[in-house]
Amino acid sequence: MANRVLMGNRSTGGYGLYVSKYGDNVLTTTNSLAFDSRMGASTIVHSYGQGTLAAGADVDITHNLGYQPLYAMRWTDEGDISGGIATKAYSPNTADSQFVIMEGDEVDDEGEVTWGCYARHDGNNAITIESNSGGDQGNTSVIYYAIVIFHEADYSGGQGL
Repeated sequence: MANRVLMGNRSTGGYGLYVSKYGDNVLTTTNSLAFDSRMGASTIVHSYGQGTLAAGADVDITHNLGYQPLYAMRWTDEGDISGGIATKAYSPNTADSQFVIMEGDEVDDEGEVTWGCYARHDGNNAITIESNSGGDQGNTSVIYYAIVIFHEADYSGGQGL
């Protein structure tokens, strides 16, 4: 995995905060950076927001830019909130797993669990955030999300930062 963030002295730029684009090493890339604290024209924030989603729900974040912009999204679930503060934050992802609950030598219960939250471009005017938590166990975990939408066109292939 490439080094993506540097706060300090970059050999080709001096002291600052630098963030490379996906797949580029911030220490060695000659490509333009996603963020360079020395530049007035770094990626500019268009909008941002936060909210909650029930298991299996989704929300459209309308930006009306007319193209697919770069975004950064993080999420957590209610189990990772302590005193109103998130103790963990996750990048967009989902995972499916199966479970078996045994009682002695016999199967008591079995099923599937889906866990996660992700974002995707919904045309050229919105980003959809979807909670993919649920499954046979009826998981009702609330997802807390935060998103930042930038003016720059998405160069991450829809993955976001």
